[in-house]
Amino acid sequence: MMNKEQDIRLLRQAIELGRRCTPSDGAYSVGAVVVNRDGSVFTGYSRESGPSNHAEEEAIAKAVAAGADLAGATIYSSLEPCSIRRSKPRSCSQLIIEHRFARVVFAMFEPLHFVDCHGAEMLREAGIEVDVLESLAPEVEQVNAHILHPKE
Repeated sequence: MMNKEQDIRLLRQAIELGRRCTPSDGAYSVGAVVVNRDGSVFTGYSRESGPSNHAEEEAIAKAVAAGADLAGATIYSSLEPCSIRRSKPRSCSQLIIEHRFARVVFAMFEPLHFVDCHGAEMLREAGIEVDVLESLAPEVEQVNAHILHPKE
């Protein structure tokens, strides 16, 4: 079980991963950190290995490639995992549910910019613990200023 300090540290790591993203006017810059029950860690960020890949998807793919069983794992994402996906058949929330994660921690709810996201609700309905550390939301907003606060 993670404590609050560990949650903040790992969520800050996810936010920093989001800074590695190639900026896009059509997608957020997001980072994700998966912590498996055995302590193994997998990271990812949006567009890391493909132009339409999301951070959670990248981290989960690395864990699966390493043979990790993600049941009971925790994923830290700078932004609320998507519930609607235009570019792929399954949303990040669906992937998290399918892999039986126990917990999701994120800093900022997805703004109503591209879609009406209900990731937190979808995850909670699936029995997954969801913690939102909104005190870190300003850092996520800064990483995504190119979308949220474009220069006039």
